[in-house]
Amino acid sequence: MTVPVAPGPTPARRAARRPLAVVMGPAQRPHDDRRTTTTDPTRPGSIMIFITAKFRVLPEHADAWPEITREFTQATREEPGCLWFDWARSVEDPTEYVLTEAFRDDEAGAAHVRSDHFTTARRTLPPHLAETPRIINTTVPQDDWSRLGEMAVPQQD
Repeated sequence: MTVPVAPGPTPARRAARRPLAVVMGPAQRPHDDRRTTTTDPTRPGSIMIFITAKFRVLPEHADAWPEITREFTQATREEPGCLWFDWARSVEDPTEYVLTEAFRDDEAGAAHVRSDHFTTARRTLPPHLAETPRIINTTVPQDDWSRLGEMAVPQQD
């Protein structure tokens, strides 16, 4: 089980440049001007690159990981093709962080990997890690989160 570390980008959040919190509740994402919400796989353009990566951080760096990744996280969230970029810390293993990120398409994902901040992160983050991160990277036929129907919350008046 993981607990979200910080919410992703919104125009108001980028403008305010608030610091990241170490642990926060689930992020609620207002829609911003970079995307529309759909889960209709038949709608053209209704795809995203969805990535989840597990980072095992050295114990002496685990509590500082949100600060260590702050610049990389903020720069990635400001990319035009980034839909979200969220860190969560395991409640069972304090050295494990899970990164959930999404990009609007292949081009946005490629631009992220070519960015200066990604190049810097490739150099500066590994010394804080206990092992090479593990990743799942896939294309999903939607461009936002779907509702979990099995746990639907009844409408309240």
